[in-house]
Amino acid sequence: MNRYFLLVVMASFFSFSHLRGQSGRENLKEKIDTAHLDFKVLAANITGEEKDNYKKAQLLLNWLTNRLEWKATDYKRRTVKEIIARGGGNCFELANVYIALVKASGIQYRSITEINIQPLSERRQKSAEARVATDGFRSSVFGLQHNDHRWIEIYDEKSKSWQPADPSMNVIGTGQWLKARAWFGQRITIDTAITNAMIVPFAVFVVEANSLGESRTQHYLVDEFNKLYNYQLSSLAPWREWVRAVDELQLPARNAFENKENLHLYNNKIAALAKIYQQLKEAYAKKFP
Repeated sequence: MNRYFLLVVMASFFSFSHLRGQSGRENLKEKIDTAHLDFKVLAANITGEEKDNYKKAQLLLNWLTNRLEWKATDYKRRTVKEIIARGGGNCFELANVYIALVKASGIQYRSITEINIQPLSERRQKSAEARVATDGFRSSVFGLQHNDHRWIEIYDEKSKSWQPADPSMNVIGTGQWLKARAWFGQRITIDTAITNAMIVPFAVFVVEANSLGESRTQHYLVDEFNKLYNYQLSSLAPWREWVRAVDELQLPARNAFENKENLHLYNNKIAALAKIYQQLKEAYAKKFP
């Protein structure tokens, strides 16, 4: 089949699946000709006649998440084309594929890294300790009750704001992101096996060339989280502790990403934050049943 025709077919399928909102990964078995892949051609065929960059970003995201699946980290370096040929990758790899598509579409973006609370795992802690010993403190961003994650933000010209877009989960926009990552009900995402293990993020940063840039933690995990619940969270007793505990972990998290400090030294504080989140969830259910 002519590769340009194939791209048009794939883009046509997307235009229908996008209307269904969150959908399964129906196209995982679809083979993409990476040997002759032109990202500008691919992106143009996916977005079609759409002019709005934010809507283009939505189209590109849904196309990607219906064809590439999340795969466990194996610490191998791959090109974007190799990730596509493999049929998926870890969160960092999926983000790189998405970046290639949004760049080809002229969409303004920036990379985001986070650390989130996870269920307790001694195995993960031992694995992290081994990597810290060989690679340095940067590997302490995962451990006993936490793990790191990558996604990007897209600039929305209409709202003049940066909006989250996560190709591991098929969520775009602050509302979708919060319902996949922080809210107390059933998570809304393309793959709840991923998000159910990511209980709630507690450190979110913009990634720059050789270091971290702006912190987005307060924006997502305090301001927008409270807004999601119509500002009712701030009326709950555990809220002040939540804000304080999140704030206390910001510098250690940044230092760990920048290879300056071992985040494992803060495992007790991460465990305490996990308890506060649960207390907040219970307090909300009791006061606003």
